[in-house]
Amino acid sequence: MLPLVLLVMWVFVLPKPEIGNTENAFPLFLYAFQSLREQRTLTVIVSLLLIVLQAFFLTAVINRQGVLRDASHLPALLYVVLMSCFPEQLSFNPLLFANFFIIIFLNSIFNFFRSDSAVFEVFDAGLFIGVASLFYWPCLFLFPLIWAGLYVLRPFDWHEWAASFTGVFLPFIFFGGILYWFDMLSFNSMKAILEPFYNVQFSTAYNGTYIILFIILAGILIASLFRFFQDLNTFARIRTRKFLAIIVWFFIFAGLSYLVSVKRTMISLSFLAIPLSVIMSNYFLSLKNKLLAELVFLLLLAAVIYNQVLYFLQFSNF
Repeated sequence: MLPLVLLVMWVFVLPKPEIGNTENAFPLFLYAFQSLREQRTLTVIVSLLLIVLQAFFLTAVINRQGVLRDASHLPALLYVVLMSCFPEQLSFNPLLFANFFIIIFLNSIFNFFRSDSAVFEVFDAGLFIGVASLFYWPCLFLFPLIWAGLYVLRPFDWHEWAASFTGVFLPFIFFGGILYWFDMLSFNSMKAILEPFYNVQFSTAYNGTYIILFIILAGILIASLFRFFQDLNTFARIRTRKFLAIIVWFFIFAGLSYLVSVKRTMISLSFLAIPLSVIMSNYFLSLKNKLLAELVFLLLLAAVIYNQVLYFLQFSNF
């Protein structure tokens, strides 16, 4: 079902004049983009494969760690939909790569709970968020999630808190070493790499037709958060409560990253796909009326396809 849902939404990418997007990208994605930018069909195939693989990977992590009340494939389905909600997301963009490392990063944080000493897990979490940042620099705003995880899941140990800095800086040191080794470390190259940090444009680009989808997404999110806080003390497993609390913190930090994006478009919202897919899955699983749950999901899917159809017709008229 996942590939079918994804194909239905991505079929509208075919008339797009530009298949790639470098919004908020950092060097690792820019190098991949330069290599594939002329291969339009290949970028679509790679994008589809990455989303499907990430959807299954996220679901495997959520189910193995016992984040939700019941094991379910809902996170995968919702992740696919949320990664393809808006026409701007139907492109070869840095979050397609960064989200892989963010899911591994999230899994590392969940492993804090079961470790006698979490120094290595904290180091791994910092390392993965550092690598993700080399594809999409706002990933750095998820770094405090490591501290939130330590606060929620573990007693205080300064060694663990210090290990987070070592992990996150290591990918940048290694990347800088590669640039130096190949004589690519110049003032101009560093200026180009660091430009997103000082050339922030506080503007938001969106289409007026998105209003229906925004209302539906906002409604589901509000209901999901309300149900989460309502049921927080009713979860049988303490681990589930703590893990879901971390997901909410994930959503908050990812939302803050949107505020400093160089150009705040719908692609930046793909950063929220991971926490939203988990929070919304918890809501749908908590609904006793399964018919209502299916109707709400179909309403969301219909709003997404409606926007994609309008986008398709827009380019068809050119």
